[in-house]
Amino acid sequence: MTSSSEPPLLTEEGRKRLEERARRLEEETIPTVVAAIEETEDDLSLQLEYDLAVRELEQLKYVLETAGSISTIPDDPDVVQVGDWVSIRTEDGETNRHLIVHPAEAVLDMNRVSAESPLAKAVLGGRVGDEVIIHAPSGPYPARIIEVLRDQP
Repeated sequence: MTSSSEPPLLTEEGRKRLEERARRLEEETIPTVVAAIEETEDDLSLQLEYDLAVRELEQLKYVLETAGSISTIPDDPDVVQVGDWVSIRTEDGETNRHLIVHPAEAVLDMNRVSAESPLAKAVLGGRVGDEVIIHAPSGPYPARIIEVLRDQP
């Protein structure tokens, strides 16, 4: 799930939501798909759905078993770290706020951004006032870090 050899670090809310997702996969989704497979003959789409659900459950279990907490990172309010809310302003004046998280947690909502994303790579280690270049798939663009918060705004 991540290219880093470091154990994943999760927010408390992210851990709870990933645990709930794993529980739903294990107790609801997978049994429902298994029952549907048993009722039909050679339905490849159901087999694919089953395989994807099992793979996702295995990945979630691994992340949850190995993950630490972002609360173990010493809080430096001046530097963007995993687990921080960071606000950036682009050249056109648009301001966006994102929570920088482990990739497994990034899918939980639209405010979370994977620490491996171009945006996170550009701002991690940065400070309020720094101008960064975000190397997005559509091309690089400048932005300024305008706020860093450890707790949800």
